[in-house]
Amino acid sequence: MIRRKKTQIKNYTNRLLLFVVDKNPLEVLESTPSAIRRAVSRLTKDKINKSPAAGKWSIAQILSHLADGEIVFAYRLRKIISEPGSRIESYDQNLWAENLLYKKSNYQEKLKLFSEVRGANVRLLKSLKPAMWKRFGIHQERGKETVEKMVLLYAGHDMNHLKQIQHLAHIFRNK
Repeated sequence: MIRRKKTQIKNYTNRLLLFVVDKNPLEVLESTPSAIRRAVSRLTKDKINKSPAAGKWSIAQILSHLADGEIVFAYRLRKIISEPGSRIESYDQNLWAENLLYKKSNYQEKLKLFSEVRGANVRLLKSLKPAMWKRFGIHQERGKETVEKMVLLYAGHDMNHLKQIQHLAHIFRNK
């Protein structure tokens, strides 16, 4: 069971990294909020809140996940930069979605929150000296993780969810 979980984590990590293999991760982080805004701009509130299938997240739920994930990213970055070698806790995104009521979230507020926290994170990253990108924390599931690797993973995470949002937006616009 533990071996399978480690394999799943490694596969997920590798999948995220593949999204940014030919991209500048900082540019991805910086451009994601506006790309999301463009993708959802012509959708109605009902379509943004519509789940594409049982057990699948709506665009609004994805935005809630991105907003909360960005808050987590903000904390992790600051923790690692200020206290290198710190432990980085993981979290269960499905429990967060359930207990933080993603189904009832206001997608406009979540997109605004995501955009604002992301802006602060990008400004922080741009201010770092090169050596600071090598500072690391110990992730509960993935082990040693530098600021540089975290940025790559979050950029890949962005690309993954942006593609989901764009796909759903395309489907809903054509229905």
